[in-house]
Amino acid sequence: MRHSIALVLLAALAAPAVLAEDEPVMRHSEVVFMYTADNEAYEAYDATFLAWSGAPTEEEVERHHELGMRCAASIWFLTAGAQLLHEDPVLHDAVVKDFDGNPVEVPWLFDHRHEGQETWFGCTNNPDYQAHLREEVRGVMNGGADSLHIDDHLGTAQTVDHMGGCFCEHCMTGFREYLENEVDEETLDDAGIESLEDFDYHEFARGYADNVEEYIEVQWDIPLMEEFIEFNREAAAALTGEMREVGAEAAGHPILLSANAWIGQERHRTVLPYLTHVVCENPHHAAAGTDDLGGAIGFYEFGEDYGIPVAATAGGHDWAHAAAEEKYTLVQVWVALAYAHGQRFMVPHRQWCFTEELGTHWHTFPKDVYAPMYRFIRANAEWFDGFSAAADDVETPDNVLATLRTQDEKAVVHLLNLDYGADADELRSQEEVRVTIPADAIPETESVELLRYDGESETVDVNFEDGAASFTVPQLTVWTLAAFSE
Repeated sequence: MRHSIALVLLAALAAPAVLAEDEPVMRHSEVVFMYTADNEAYEAYDATFLAWSGAPTEEEVERHHELGMRCAASIWFLTAGAQLLHEDPVLHDAVVKDFDGNPVEVPWLFDHRHEGQETWFGCTNNPDYQAHLREEVRGVMNGGADSLHIDDHLGTAQTVDHMGGCFCEHCMTGFREYLENEVDEETLDDAGIESLEDFDYHEFARGYADNVEEYIEVQWDIPLMEEFIEFNREAAAALTGEMREVGAEAAGHPILLSANAWIGQERHRTVLPYLTHVVCENPHHAAAGTDDLGGAIGFYEFGEDYGIPVAATAGGHDWAHAAAEEKYTLVQVWVALAYAHGQRFMVPHRQWCFTEELGTHWHTFPKDVYAPMYRFIRANAEWFDGFSAAADDVETPDNVLATLRTQDEKAVVHLLNLDYGADADELRSQEEVRVTIPADAIPETESVELLRYDGESETVDVNFEDGAASFTVPQLTVWTLAAFSE
């Protein structure tokens, strides 16, 4: 039976939660792998969570559980893939159709073809493609994975605001129902629409453009465009939420749900109420070294402010640059940056890289460089889990990033060295780093313990004077935690 988009939205919103409130979602100290790895790699990093893909069978789930890890299985909302599009006539037609009625190719999968068949976006408003996605979820979750990850959760919405899609019959029917249920009469009157009976937005838009090129150029001048985009985002988000129920039924137990939601952009935030956590890419502007990390920091801060755990990796272009230039120290900064802002950076093991020239390619980063950082996190979980961001007016020298996090009668200051030399890929060690904090932000104590992943811990004196507390870090190499407790 083919349900309307409006009914799908209502059903998803009304669906009961499948995870108990006291069930752990993702701890701050979690050590997260993006993709599956062998036991040796997991043990080297003291891994606790496989977040993106890799455990679609009972055997793989058991392997991860025996290692003390929770694990996810994953599906793609993006496309059925070139091979299925070539072989299955139903899926071949269940794709995004642009203004001219033509399929839309996934630009970054230009090198993924099968016997001449391009990789086209699947239409997540098409019942046939939705049925395919549900079957995909059942297939990867019947092994009992703990979590389901949805890659490219925007589905059809990804093509709507700049690629000329989607004007298939299902999108037109769904949008008409959305206008009937979600849009007030005044907005419709302003658009010149007297009746929604048999209303077709494609025909309406033809009054402004004759072909897809013209449409993309003028689409923001077409009435109801914002509503059209919002409809597609909400429909994709509701379908994502539905997959949690489908996955839980297949797994036989409550599950977590994540998506590759690039929360730095508004269009990726519609899905957040449906998710337990976010597993995503966060651009770090690798070519700029440590000079352009504001966007990455804002990404993490939004996740904490919203209240959703984030496990991030860098972008494909970032990884391509780090791999080609062997910027391994720079990646250490990325790891510390995420944890210093209350989130997690997925282990830089085997990483997806992308450039326009090479397309998709892969690089394995040296575990001896990063495993000590992650084992340090696990060994000091008490200084990560349960803390939240506090005052942001911590005073440090230039090229030192500081964040203050507190929990009850404890506080921790993350100190991160940003004095990075790109030519040599090195952080210049900083000596006698003076740190000053509002006195009322930390426990009143005579000393603070300095914790380092690359050296011995030590205790230094704390001085309280004129409403401020200060201490000196003898040497800051990469990342140090100043841990306060009564």
